[in-house]
Amino acid sequence: MKTEYCADVIAMFQNRLVLVERLKFPEGYALPGGRRDQIGGKLETVRDCAIREFCEETGLTLVIEGGLGTYDAPGRDPRGPKISTVVYGRAEGTMRDEIGKTRVFLMDLCDVSKNEYKFVFDHYQIIGDWLRIRK
Repeated sequence: MKTEYCADVIAMFQNRLVLVERLKFPEGYALPGGRRDQIGGKLETVRDCAIREFCEETGLTLVIEGGLGTYDAPGRDPRGPKISTVVYGRAEGTMRDEIGKTRVFLMDLCDVSKNEYKFVFDHYQIIGDWLRIRK
């Protein structure tokens, strides 16, 4: 199985974390993000992918403020090998769902740990890593 390269986004909007509920396998809470596209034979940049995927899944505009790191643990995604680079920033605009794929919602940071087992992939760990550097 071919490794896919992705970008995931941690973003704050109205002082809350922007998340999506995945409506297809694997179902659960996730950071907005997705696969980096091939454009003209070259892999899309992390920045361009993060901005595009974030808008597609949430309807919001992303202002990137920094990078968190790359996550590549084997088995991190049940659909196959994925290497994801995570950026963080702030969101602007009007939220909307990606019909049939995701439902966008906001979560207070104090509620993240209460929902640990609802997160898919390694997204709970990623948020935890971001919270540690954010302080």
